[in-house]
Amino acid sequence: MTPFTLSRAEVRELDRRAIDGFGVPGVVLMENAGRGCAELLMQLNPERKPTAILCGPGNNGGDGFVIARHLDNHGWPVNVHVLARHNRTAGDADINFDILYTAGIHFTQYRPDYFDQPHRDLFVRQGFQESGWVVDALFGTGLSRPLAAPFDWLVGVVNDSGVPVLAVDIPSGLDCDTGEPLGPTIRATHTATFVAPKRGFLNPASREWLGEVHVIDIGVPRVLVEEYRNRIPV
Repeated sequence: MTPFTLSRAEVRELDRRAIDGFGVPGVVLMENAGRGCAELLMQLNPERKPTAILCGPGNNGGDGFVIARHLDNHGWPVNVHVLARHNRTAGDADINFDILYTAGIHFTQYRPDYFDQPHRDLFVRQGFQESGWVVDALFGTGLSRPLAAPFDWLVGVVNDSGVPVLAVDIPSGLDCDTGEPLGPTIRATHTATFVAPKRGFLNPASREWLGEVHVIDIGVPRVLVEEYRNRIPV
């Protein structure tokens, strides 16, 4: 029997139906996702080693903001790195960025289109010199093309750091449907994936990038999840 997985299209459809059909606000799903990841990381990091949280420009980055808040609430030291333009698109991720900002949680923001060598040196100094863990909240299941600069460089820095990595939903750079790298890809120690493993996780080659996979419940109604569970994969 084929294990229950979700494709890229099914992830997008399931989220939309949970929000539009069942009335679960997207910001609630993001809150549940981030809190679940934070709770997992606290189990994995009982020594409370400082955690560098890398947040991209979309909802995966929004999950990272929630993770940072919950770790901070429990006394885990965090250092948030936001790789996005200053004029973030309004939405669930923006709401959680505003909460992070108002709460006074330390973050550094870098513009991907202006990430020259001095900024890269600063990132390495602030991002990894004292970090015991890295959270990869750069890109999620929607990614369908190779990572461009400076994210390709950033992947190399993370992979060469020797620091354990928790990937949020899927390692950045890994194709959701095939389990193959699209290009430079984060090599995670653990992957906290939402609702169900992704279709590409069935590919044995994906294990090199995923590490140990943990499924996080984000509050999608069970009746909706069961509908997808009972679908015949195509």
